[in-house]
Amino acid sequence: MQTQFTKWLAAALLLASAGIAGAAEPVNITYGYHPYWTGGWNGVIIKSKELWKKYLPPGSTVRFEPHLTGPPMINAMLADRMQIGTMGDMPSLVATTKGAIGDIRLVSVPMYSRGQNCPKIVVRKDAPEFKTHADAMKWLSGKPFAVHRGTCANASVEAMIAKDAFKPSELVYTPIEVIASNFEAKKLDAAMMWEPHARRMVEAGFARYVSTGAPYNVPDADFTLMRQDFIDKHPEAAAGWIKAEIEAVRFMIDNPRETAKILAQEMTGYNEQTAWSALYEVNPPLIGGDPVNYVGKMVFDAEVLDLMKRGYAFLYQIKAIDRGDMPPTAINDGPLKRALAELKAKAPLGEIKGQPRSAFK
Repeated sequence: MQTQFTKWLAAALLLASAGIAGAAEPVNITYGYHPYWTGGWNGVIIKSKELWKKYLPPGSTVRFEPHLTGPPMINAMLADRMQIGTMGDMPSLVATTKGAIGDIRLVSVPMYSRGQNCPKIVVRKDAPEFKTHADAMKWLSGKPFAVHRGTCANASVEAMIAKDAFKPSELVYTPIEVIASNFEAKKLDAAMMWEPHARRMVEAGFARYVSTGAPYNVPDADFTLMRQDFIDKHPEAAAGWIKAEIEAVRFMIDNPRETAKILAQEMTGYNEQTAWSALYEVNPPLIGGDPVNYVGKMVFDAEVLDLMKRGYAFLYQIKAIDRGDMPPTAINDGPLKRALAELKAKAPLGEIKGQPRSAFK
């Protein structure tokens, strides 16, 4: 016959074993991010502030892998060398169409804007001083226009041309880093660049802004993606990563000056002023600026779904994907919903309104 003590011991052991079985196991993650893209800067904050340590299961490790563009990240995720990545809208959409190779899902929308981050048209520094936005767009017509093919910039400029914003003599498909070097060498009249590349050209005195995407209803966004098998196997870690992302986006909204300092330490060739201005400085009405530079959207609302719809159509048009509509498995917002609920947070998380240059101190 069991004594009272042995009954208590058996119950305690049962509870302990249940707790061990139910505890989330550590994960080993490779995370891809864009240090040189304002939409991907939440990844820089997660890394610098080590926010992932607060939310992933104890004993977890994260390898942060920086990339200049999205395609290498897609390949790494498809090969399961990378489990989570944050990238621009066009490569993100491409990744969701590769289900025959790997099941990759969009899980959150850290950044959304009315064309204030990716579709930034810049012209050479000695271009005429335009009195109006319309004058600037008229000057662009009939000239070669450089853009990085298959990117948010490419999709944006095609959309603007379709809306009769301007008519270039040709689109010259040029990698973003070559666009920058051509501006420095005074070989370019005009190009579309995403931030912070555009801001660096402006701050260095090689180019001037003439338009954002706002006057033509050309928005931009950034997505975080996860492998579906990672979500299935590690649901706690998947939600935990989104919690770290939520905190990072909030940090960027609430701490502009410290954010700029962190970013300048991460990027080569960028000082704190340039980093700050790329994300926080106001885009004036003369270039079609919107008062809000960045929305911590997170959720897949009507605006995001419309952007995605147009993005899939564009990618199909340029033969980057073999279907023109959204795959039924493109989105898995389960980890996001869980993270928001457990943090008692609401989305959108907030927004970054443009500030005068004098606000940088």
